[in-house]
Formats: sequence, C-alpha cells, structure tokens
Amino acid sequence: MLGRTLFILVNLLFSAAALGASHGVVLQYHHVSEHSPPSTSVSPAVFKRQMQFLKDNGFTVWPLSKLVDQLLQDQPVPDGTVAITFDDAYLDIRDQAVPVLQQHNFPFTLFVATDFVDQGQKGYLSWDDLRALKRQGAELAGHTRAHAHLLRRQSGEDEAAWLDRIKAQIDGAETLLQEKTGEQLRLFAFPYGEADETLIAKVKEWGYVGFGQQSGALSKALLQGGFAPRFPFNVAYSDMTEFQHKASSLPLPVKTERADATIWSKAVRPRWELGVAPQVKSLSCYVTGQAAADVQKTKDGVFHVRAKKDIGVGRSRYNCTSPVAAEDLQNLTLKLKPRFYWYSHQWIRKQDDGEWYPEP
Repeated sequence: MLGRTLFILVNLLFSAAALGASHGVVLQYHHVSEHSPPSTSVSPAVFKRQMQFLKDNGFTVWPLSKLVDQLLQDQPVPDGTVAITFDDAYLDIRDQAVPVLQQHNFPFTLFVATDFVDQGQKGYLSWDDLRALKRQGAELAGHTRAHAHLLRRQSGEDEAAWLDRIKAQIDGAETLLQEKTGEQLRLFAFPYGEADETLIAKVKEWGYVGFGQQSGALSKALLQGGFAPRFPFNVAYSDMTEFQHKASSLPLPVKTERADATIWSKAVRPRWELGVAPQVKSLSCYVTGQAAADVQKTKDGVFHVRAKKDIGVGRSRYNCTSPVAAEDLQNLTLKLKPRFYWYSHQWIRKQDDGEWYPEP
C-alpha cells in the first residue's frame, strides 16, 4: 500500500547470541575497472588489496552455494567465511578480477543477466567465457534475462500479469544458464537490489534463494527471509578499514522487527523497530544521503530507528551497527579488532507525482 504505514512483525534471527550461530559475509561487485561508472566499480588496485587482505588475515572463502547450503542445513561455517559475487557478467571481471582470484585460489559467483550475454552485447562476457570460467571453478547464477526494474509494472498490467512476466524473466535466465553451461543453482540476485514484500515472497515460492544489495552479514534466517544481504563495493567504498569491518561483521542478533512499508510516493521518514539480543547495548544507524538516524531505545530493549529528514527519491537504506564486546571477541576465531554486528533495511521512494525515478 503506497504511502501508508504498514508494520510487519518478523521473527528474524534467533534468541541465542549471534556468536553461537553460524554466519558468513557475501561481498558484491559489478565492475573491476578504472574505466566504468564509479557507482558500480572498484579499481583493479583496490580489488587486489581487498583480496590480499582476506588471504593475509585468515578468512575462509567459499563458493556462495556452499555457504548457503551450510547455513540452511545448520552445518558449521568457520568464523570469517566470505563469498565473493559479481553482478551482470561484465568483461572486465574476466580480465581484471579473475587473475587475482586465481592467484589466491578464491572461488566466486557470477549473477548473470543472460540477455546481454546471449545477444553478444559489447562489454559483457560470452557463453564461451562463462563456460571457461565455470571450468575454472566459478559459479553461475541468475540475475533475470533483461536486468529490468522488477517492481515497475507495464501500462495496464495487473498484479497477476506482472508476476507472470517477472517469473518468466527469472525462470528464463535460469533455464538459459542450464542450457548453455549446465549450471542450475536456484540462487537469484534482484536487479538493482529492488524488491518489496510481495516480490520477495513470490521469488521464495518459485524456489529461489534471493539476494539484495543491502549491507549486512548473513545467517540462516536471513536466507530464509528471501532477501539476503550482500555488502556492495564501489569507488566510494574503497577504504581498507571499512572493508575490514564489513568482511569481518556478524549478523545483528535480531529477535523481532517492525518496518514501515517498502515503497512510498510521498515525502516520508520510515520507521523501523528492532528487538535485539541482550548483548547489543547500543546501535549506530545511518541513512543513505544523510548523517546519523535518530535512534531511541525503550525500557524493554527495543530500538526505534528513524531518519531525521525525509528520505530521497530512489533507494534508501538504514544501516545499523553495534560493536562486539571485547569479552565476546575472545570466542571468535578470526582475530581482528574491532568487529561489528551489522544489519540494514531498504526503502524505495517514487517521485512525488507517483512516477518511477530515472536510473542514473
């Protein structure tokens, strides 16, 4: 319901402390290049430093499918486990990223928008490239056929027709990947990281594990929620201290969550309420394009988070972190300090006339 307040109660994680549960981190990239849009790029030099940091500091790098399977099956995941993912299957991944990954023997996953590959679009990998990368240990997963904005309905399209079209986009990519490469993982990355409650529920119903582009560490419950977090990296996120904090983060131990509706067509400061485990004493939360959010903690330990100004048109996120206590760090095998619990939530604001915003 656009523009109306909708609270949803979700039992997200677990009543036990996050330190006692398996967790991982998924890193997300698009381009590795100095000649592509800064908003979707890291330089080859930065990417090389980041991968070297993982190698030098005892991180475990798994294929995404292995991390997903281990978490969903309640199997052990070493502290400091990460999965490396790329969206869209750009050619510079083969030329700039893969040699670095092979040097460290790091597996990785490509979320492929298959129309760009199938049509031989300039700047994208070919099917021969993808098959060769798969032989070298890469995983291939779906990112729709055309990389469309999935929430945007066509003229005269009702909900049933919209969902049929989106299902064809997602299933079509999965089918083509299987036909061309033999891969069928049922892992799916939402284009632009855009989704609402209806779409997330449908993607789950269709048998996929969905991933967004909102920050945070990964847990079984977040995978089951259908919109699992990944840490996106671009030119603005090249600082190595920040990379350390993200790569070594843990899921915020959330017990209950209430959030305003995802999509709005008017000025709004969405509300977010988080009931967390007792070891979380404070939260620091920030809003896309703004400074710190207003955070209030009630007597029963529920954090109320809200932007101090209206969120901007487009995608906005509240990103919340809390430091892991020194005594709890002793129970973790990855010996980096400080470490943080990390969780975020996304909202989408249309233009004031109700029309969708243009993509930069």
